[in-house]
Amino acid sequence: MKKHVYFIIHCAHLRLSALLLILLIGFKSYSQDCDTLSCSCSEGDINPSGIMIGHSHPKGTWMFSYRYMNMMMKDNLSGTEKVSDDIVFQNYIMSPQNMNMDMHMLMVMYGVTNRFSLMLMCNYNVLSMNMNMLPGTMQMNMNGMTMSDMNATSMKTKTSGFGDTRLYAMYSLINKQKHKLILSAGLNIPTGSIEIKGKDNDMYANQRLPYMMQLGSGTFDIMPGVTYLFSKKSFLFGSQVTGTFRPGYNSVGYAYGNDVTVNAWLGYRFLPWLSISARGEAYAADRIYGRDTKLFTIIEPDAKPKNYGGKKVSAYGGLNIYLKKIANSKLSFEYGLPIYQNLNGPQLATHYMLYAGWSVSF
Repeated sequence: MKKHVYFIIHCAHLRLSALLLILLIGFKSYSQDCDTLSCSCSEGDINPSGIMIGHSHPKGTWMFSYRYMNMMMKDNLSGTEKVSDDIVFQNYIMSPQNMNMDMHMLMVMYGVTNRFSLMLMCNYNVLSMNMNMLPGTMQMNMNGMTMSDMNATSMKTKTSGFGDTRLYAMYSLINKQKHKLILSAGLNIPTGSIEIKGKDNDMYANQRLPYMMQLGSGTFDIMPGVTYLFSKKSFLFGSQVTGTFRPGYNSVGYAYGNDVTVNAWLGYRFLPWLSISARGEAYAADRIYGRDTKLFTIIEPDAKPKNYGGKKVSAYGGLNIYLKKIANSKLSFEYGLPIYQNLNGPQLATHYMLYAGWSVSF
C-alpha cells in the first residue's frame, strides 16, 4: 500500500514540474505587448482544448495538432439512480465496474480562403473495461454454447486500434475582429473496426465484443455545426451547437443513435501568453437502433442496444499557453466533471474527462 502511495506522489511531482517548466518557457517565449486573444499561435484559435471545431484558418496557412482525450467511466446508472451489482445480476451475467478510454487524435487544417477551411482528423483508441461476475455459478460461454464453471469474480477486456476518420469543411459567415459566426459540416468515414473479437480466455472467446468496445461506428455519419465567437481585449465568449446524424445501419446490423451537443464557454487572458477558460456542455444521444445478432444480451448491459444514450451536463476548466516563438504553437489543457447524468441504463456513468493538445501553425 505504501509503495502505491509513494508512486502516486512521485507521479504528481513529475507532472507539477513539467507544468512549471511549460509555464516558464511560455513566459520567456511570448512578448508582453499583445492585447487581444487573436494573438494566439493559430489566428482565431482561442478556444478551450475540448472544442474541436472552433475556427477557420487564414488563406494559404496550415495547422497541425495533436490532441489527447482521456475519459474514465465508473458505476452503473439507470436514469439518474445508481445501480448495484446485485441489481444488474438479476438480468445479466456480468456487471461493468469501470472503463477507461484513451483517444489520440491527429488533425491537419488548411485555409483555402480567409473564410473557408478544410480539416482532416484521424484517431487511435485504447479501450479497457473491468467487470464483475457472480462467482461459483454456472455461466454460458459464447464459444460453442457450452457450459462451464466461471470461478473468477472479475474480468478485464481491452481493445485498441485506429478509429473512424473525419473530414470537416468550415465557413466563416461572419468574420469580423470581434464577432465570428462559423458554419461547419463534417463527414464521418467508418475506418474503425466494428468486428473486434474477445480473447480465448474470456467470456467472449473468439466472439465479437459489445458495441462499446468496438473502435468505430461502421456508418457514414453527417456532422453539422454552428459556432459563435465574441472577443474583446482579454475577454472571450463562445457558443456552439453540433450534432451527429446517422442515415443508415452498418454492415453488422445496427446504428448508434443521433446526438446533439451544446457548448458555451468564457475565456480570460490575464497574461499575453496565458489564458483560462470555463465551459459548460450539454449532451443528448438516442439509443442504438438495430442489433448485432451475434451478441447475447444476457451477458452484460453493454451488449443490449437499449442501454446506450441519455443526457449529460458537464462543467470544465481549461488553460491555454501560447508559445509564439516555439514553432508558433499552442498548448491547451482542460478537465471536466459531470454535474448531471440521466442515462438509458444500466450503463457506466462518466467519472471525469481530460483533454490536452498541442497545435502548430505556419
